[in-house]
Amino acid sequence: MGCKGSRVRIPPRRPFIFIKPPTGICWRFFFGVRGMTYYNEIYFALFGTMFGMLTISTIPYYRNNSGAEGYWLSGIPLAGGLSYFLFLLAPHVHRGLLTPANFILVAFTLGPAFLMRHWLGKDSRKALFFIAILWGFSAAFFEYLRLHGNFQQRVLLVVAWLVAACIWTCIEAHSLYQQRKSFYILALIASALLGVIVSVMRLILIFSDTPSNINLYEEPFLQIMLRFVLGVCLMFISVFLITHANERLHWINFSIQQAKDKSESMNEELTQLVRERDHMLMINSRFSTVSSLAMFNSAIVHELSQPLAALNLTLQEAQWRTKTADPSLQTSIEYSVSLVQKIGQMNHSLRNLMMAQKPDFETVALDSCLQDILPILQNEASRRHVLLGTPPASGPLPVIANKVMFERIVFNLVANAMDALSSNATPGQKPHIGMAFTQEIRRDQDHVVLTVTDNGPGFPKHLLSSDWLHFQSTKETGMGVGLILCHYILSTWRGELVLANQPSGGALVQLWIPLSKQANPAA
Repeated sequence: MGCKGSRVRIPPRRPFIFIKPPTGICWRFFFGVRGMTYYNEIYFALFGTMFGMLTISTIPYYRNNSGAEGYWLSGIPLAGGLSYFLFLLAPHVHRGLLTPANFILVAFTLGPAFLMRHWLGKDSRKALFFIAILWGFSAAFFEYLRLHGNFQQRVLLVVAWLVAACIWTCIEAHSLYQQRKSFYILALIASALLGVIVSVMRLILIFSDTPSNINLYEEPFLQIMLRFVLGVCLMFISVFLITHANERLHWINFSIQQAKDKSESMNEELTQLVRERDHMLMINSRFSTVSSLAMFNSAIVHELSQPLAALNLTLQEAQWRTKTADPSLQTSIEYSVSLVQKIGQMNHSLRNLMMAQKPDFETVALDSCLQDILPILQNEASRRHVLLGTPPASGPLPVIANKVMFERIVFNLVANAMDALSSNATPGQKPHIGMAFTQEIRRDQDHVVLTVTDNGPGFPKHLLSSDWLHFQSTKETGMGVGLILCHYILSTWRGELVLANQPSGGALVQLWIPLSKQANPAA
């Protein structure tokens, strides 16, 4: 806010608020004989340095935000520092620097309002264009006043801009605070309001004096102190802007992390849904296969029924005709009749299982049932040179099942183990199959568990991890029907088929069958 003509000051009328500057030896030592000579230099150098430090502190944020927000955050304190350094240089270089110094200060004061509008998502292009034109005309008018006007006129023009900018900053900050509560925004509003009050007080002090042509560097002590307080307010506005920007960055990072966690959770849910969809499609295709298998099985059962009945009648007739023959022949015929009857029972059970879906249930003593088929299994094991371990004698183990089907399942599992040992025997070890009965509790239900183990190669990993509805086989010529049929039969008994590999090697198969309540009165 420059000067014109001589620097001789016309003695002004005493203002209504006046503080006499301090005097004394120390004061004269630090600030010169004329008094207040270096107030402004210290003031401008101090605030220029502080704004420069604020600008440096925004460099990391600017690098991370190369858009409009980064430009505003770095440009606002940079403009403040540049303005104060121009004020410092003007009396020593050229008083014409006062015009860019004052209006860079105005631009610095307008910056926070534009930045907050950016945070609010408002379009500021029209406002920026209009204010830029008005700002340019005001700067030109200020230069005219510097050359042809007086000090009060220049101060009025600049302070009017500062007051308007601070009020606008308060309005935008209030809107931002309504959107998200923040202590830094409240502090920014307080700093801007204090800046308005200080600027108005400075205007009152200046216009209470007679019109003069002094310059910025010849103001009384109280007005310099008001400018100092205004500088502090503007500096705090910049500080609170930067701290709020850092706070917003933390909010954004937290929101991104929450969105990322939610996205990962949704991805997991979608992946699970896709798996379930694929699983349901597989179930549908497998049930179609099961349905076809049931129809095929029904046809086979129907075709076998009549030959079995005829064979049974023939054996009974042979048994009647050989009553007086060799007793050993009579025994063989009786054994053949019992085998045919078992085949017929199994045929009947398969028909009920696959067609009517209502298998016959009865109370079966698994220990005695296994003892009935052990001779057959022992003979087959001896023929294949496999050591078959029998379960130790135990008490009755009654379950609700189907005797014929249970025998069929055991036959199937032991036969599979023998096949595996025959084709993949472990070198240096005698093929061995073990069987054992235990009682376990699962899901608050007592179960009888028949465990069948061998010392073969075990199950392949893909079979252990696959769904039971997949028709898979460990044999080259197998159809994979045996395991799924065993699983299906056990499921009708509310049981379960478990496949695993032993830690020491070899396969492990467990049949979990619920214990009959008659054997467990407490159940």
